Amino acid sequence: MPKDLIRRCVLILIADGFEETETITWLSLVRQAGLCIKSVGLTRGLVNGAHGISLKPDLALGELEPWLNTTAIRAVILPGGEASLARLEADPRTHKLLHRVIEQEGQIVTGPDCMPMIQAAVRRGSETGKVDDGAAPVLVCGPERSLETWAQDLVRRLI
Repeated sequence: MPKDLIRRCVLILIADGFEETETITWLSLVRQAGLCIKSVGLTRGLVNGAHGISLKPDLALGELEPWLNTTAIRAVILPGGEASLARLEADPRTHKLLHRVIEQEGQIVTGPDCMPMIQAAVRRGSETGKVDDGAAPVLVCGPERSLETWAQDLVRRLI
């Protein structure tokens, strides 16, 4: 398919224990900017947040492969939530997706707690096993700025 016909989209990966406020803020602000964003769970069905709020993802991780034939991933967002990040890190499909995004020069957006997973995804996905820490365009959201500011910065990068 010609590159100009490929849809570009942002993915937000969630698993049980995701941080609800972060997830909803990212989804809302990116959609308000008119960009495609899809929530992706490890499986189909409701995903339970860290504080009892459930979300039904747009896609399951297992459904992504055929979808990726017509969609370029501009960014993957990994919202906080210790349990969610642990579940995502334990799933090899997460590492494969992150490596693919890095190869396609997409962005990875996360908090500082997720950096080891991103480095592992690069390492596991690399045929040489070499990790070039400068190769991954990672936006690490820290406490010095509000989540809304981080989301607005990402939207500006993607527009």
